[in-house]
Amino acid sequence: MGKSDLMDRVATDLTKGHTYPAIQRMHSLVAAHPTDLDLRRRLAAIYRATGNAVEAGRWSYLDDSADPAEIGAFESRYPLHRRLEALRWPAGAHAPTDISRVRLAPLQAVAVATPTSAAPPGLRRLTTATAVTALVALALLAVIGAQTVLEWLF
Repeated sequence: MGKSDLMDRVATDLTKGHTYPAIQRMHSLVAAHPTDLDLRRRLAAIYRATGNAVEAGRWSYLDDSADPAEIGAFESRYPLHRRLEALRWPAGAHAPTDISRVRLAPLQAVAVATPTSAAPPGLRRLTTATAVTALVALALLAVIGAQTVLEWLF
């Protein structure tokens, strides 16, 4: 389905008051065209209409006309090292406007300076320990269940 077809469906959804499918469609469009600031602006407008300042700020963050209160809501929700990921801006993509370059520069600098390991070693150990515990508990429940079924049958 093409961009214009999806935009038509978004408009139809919004006229019917169906914001959820409109948001889903817009997210698909932004994922397919991540550097299209107009799509981001439109997605922000839908979130703004629903009263979601964090998401409105997220998707209008690179726009010249972004609301400072929404930008503040986005920045308070996402720490500096997570903002670039939250924006879903492609690595190495050219920022089309002055304001987008200004706002992306510190986020890209932090992303370059921050290691991209999946999790710190302590958290990986915790995750492994949690997984082992869950497997042991599941095995124990399976044994108890099997024993209960055998008692019922015999």
